[in-house]
Amino acid sequence: MRAGSRQFAAVGAIRRALGRPYLLMAAVVLIIGAIWFSRLALQEFLLLDRLVNVYTNDAQVRMDSYAITPVVTAKVLEVLVTEGDRVSKDQVLVRLDQEDVLTELRQAQAIAEGIAQQVEELRLELPLAIEQARHKIDRAAAALEISQQAAQRAQVLLDVQRDRVAKMVAEQQAGLEAARARLREQEAALRETEMALGRTRSLFDEGIVSEERLDAALMTFERVQARLSVAQEQVRQAQQHYPSGDSPEMIRVHEKDTHGAAAQVEEHRAALGLARTELRLAELGQQRLKVLKARHEEAKARVQALDLKLSRTVLRSPSDGVVGYNGIEPGEMVKGDPSDPPIMVIHDPQSLYVTANVWESDISRVRIGRPAEVWVDAYRLHVLGRGKPYRGRVRRINPTTAAEMSGLPPERFFTRREQKVPVKIAIEDADPGFRAGMLAEVLILVDDGAIAEEQ
Repeated sequence: MRAGSRQFAAVGAIRRALGRPYLLMAAVVLIIGAIWFSRLALQEFLLLDRLVNVYTNDAQVRMDSYAITPVVTAKVLEVLVTEGDRVSKDQVLVRLDQEDVLTELRQAQAIAEGIAQQVEELRLELPLAIEQARHKIDRAAAALEISQQAAQRAQVLLDVQRDRVAKMVAEQQAGLEAARARLREQEAALRETEMALGRTRSLFDEGIVSEERLDAALMTFERVQARLSVAQEQVRQAQQHYPSGDSPEMIRVHEKDTHGAAAQVEEHRAALGLARTELRLAELGQQRLKVLKARHEEAKARVQALDLKLSRTVLRSPSDGVVGYNGIEPGEMVKGDPSDPPIMVIHDPQSLYVTANVWESDISRVRIGRPAEVWVDAYRLHVLGRGKPYRGRVRRINPTTAAEMSGLPPERFFTRREQKVPVKIAIEDADPGFRAGMLAEVLILVDDGAIAEEQ
């Protein structure tokens, strides 16, 4: 009876509700809201997934960007793209004036060719010059040896002649002394004979001796005179001639020959020194050849550098992408200063990724290759809640914290605060509408005890 009454009451309530549609609608809304808020509380407010995995809302969408900076100071001739244009890799973006670079290149090429010609000429001439210098040294050394031998022979002959002359002088002096002794004897004999002749003539005048005796004394006197004349002639000959027929003049002749041979030796020695100097100069040519080769390599490097500089007067896109910024117009002057801002920026939409800053207390549970879920604020599908996430995967864990990367000086007064480590996450199903700089949330799915790896 009670069951029947309860069923009847329920049926009555339903009939009353159907009779009042707004009450039915309110009940349905309350039931759906309770279910939705229960799910949202579990995901958003109770943060169950954040307790198990690693979550951060400090994340941004990024993409590879390429700054186009000229390295040549020149005038802009053409700008072939505008902002928003799609470009392909190696597509020409800007053309700069090449006239100054071409002038430098031609001058460098002329210098390199001139040095190359000098190197080739010296390379061909140097072996011949060295060979000729060595032959000249050999000839000069042989001539010096011959002249030294001739000088030695002349010196030997001079010494022999001096010995002979010394002996001849001794013999001549001995003969001269003997002749002078005989002369003195004949002179004494003449004086005695003359005195005897005088006495005999006095006695003859007195008639004491006969005429025959006077004639005999006179003949004796004449014979002594003749012997005196012979002795005088012998002395004269002994003073003028050597016994062998040589004279001291031969010594002067040999001395002259010796001096001539010595002078020839000095001449050949000087010629040998000159030949050796020429060889050293020729060998120094090898050093000069090395210097010229080094200068040639330097000149070729200069030409290559100018060739590269010439190629850089044409600015090309380093990758497929979109022109995100263009700051030049034709006719402007650009400077090849790397510190200047870029004149153009190319963005690569195909390289979209997310940089998530993870608290250092959570980084030990992150490792490369783990899956991740990404919510981009601009692409939320629900008014409340995060909506369906995009799939991603951890590609890199930065080796330093974000504060360390900023390069800011340390604070004067230390304040201990938790740091964040940048983590790169590749998006596997990125939306074409993603733009660099968009804010995002990231949930990295990790295993318990996972250890962070760095790349």
